[in-house]
Amino acid sequence: MKLNDKRFWKFEAMMLLCGVLLFCLLCSLLIFGRAEIDSGSGFMLILLFPVLLFYFSICGIPVWLLYKGGSWLKLAGYLYFISSLLVIAPIMTFMYDWNPATANMRPENIPIDEGKFFTDNEFTIIICVGWAMSLIIPVLLSSYLSKRWFIKDNKRLSKYE
Repeated sequence: MKLNDKRFWKFEAMMLLCGVLLFCLLCSLLIFGRAEIDSGSGFMLILLFPVLLFYFSICGIPVWLLYKGGSWLKLAGYLYFISSLLVIAPIMTFMYDWNPATANMRPENIPIDEGKFFTDNEFTIIICVGWAMSLIIPVLLSSYLSKRWFIKDNKRLSKYE
């Protein structure tokens, strides 16, 4: 599909909706998790909103180029793969310690079976899994809604042809 197609801009609007849904999901997780939002974390939430909108608008371009039509689950799969890859790949590249000698080092005064201490690699994996899990609902919902919007437009166009 071409980037100058009118449906591309509708798809980009749905990607913005996906960013809004993810932002609302993250805010609700913070609220129901009884997180205290002070001036520092509140400012970070305000900055997170435009970053998520920009992120999903960038993710929408390769998804649109790869998607050739068909099932909305295929669209959701492409969107999920690309949007998770663009975050998880840099995190695993720059934050994960690939050196086996220093990868899971704990301080000497903490026993090995202590579960309250995370190594850097464990924390990196937790961030990646949390990001992948938080993407599921917004991606599925926005993919379904965008596919329904395209089908309605195609029926309208074919009626006048």
